[in-house]
Amino acid sequence: MKLSSFLLTTLVLTLAACSSDADNFSGVWQSVNDPSKQIIFTNSGKTYSFETRNIKTDLQGIPGTYNAKAHALEFDNGKGDTIQLVYNASVKHIVGLDDEFEKATTAAAEKEDDTSSSSETATEETKPEEAATSESTSSCDKGDILVISGNNVRVRNEPDVTKQNILFQVHKGYEVIHLDDKNVDGQKWYKVCYDGNIGWVSGQYAAKK
Repeated sequence: MKLSSFLLTTLVLTLAACSSDADNFSGVWQSVNDPSKQIIFTNSGKTYSFETRNIKTDLQGIPGTYNAKAHALEFDNGKGDTIQLVYNASVKHIVGLDDEFEKATTAAAEKEDDTSSSSETATEETKPEEAATSESTSSCDKGDILVISGNNVRVRNEPDVTKQNILFQVHKGYEVIHLDDKNVDGQKWYKVCYDGNIGWVSGQYAAKK
């Protein structure tokens, strides 16, 4: 009886440790060598995904799983490209993508948000009615067709992966209407319309039909 209780307690503690270890990946991480290079992790249940800022990879936006033995998130795009992002508990860093990452400071995240917000506010104050009219009257029937090339690609209300601004997701093979484009920190973004909804997608995951 005592042995059974001991084994049950050990199992519970092990599962709790694995869960908390996986939870360590959430949030924004920045390179220890170049803070402008960032990884943003999100998860839904046991499925994890990530997006990058100023880092090129074909695996962002693809669902991944947590490997408890390796203390790592693993991603595979089915084309032979795989990646393992390992959490080093001793220094609380993540190693992968040929770099080492530390948790982004709150101050740095707030600074980026403030910079973007102030720019948006200035635009809205200049012509608030015109901006609203432009967005609401954008025709989803006109424009080039773009085909989504990634899985679970996030459509955002702004071309910025550091913000919690996800509107909805589109999947590989979906066709969207191209309304506009913009370069942000060297990354191409497309303003698109899908099923009457308008938002921004990363240029890495959309191409002309």
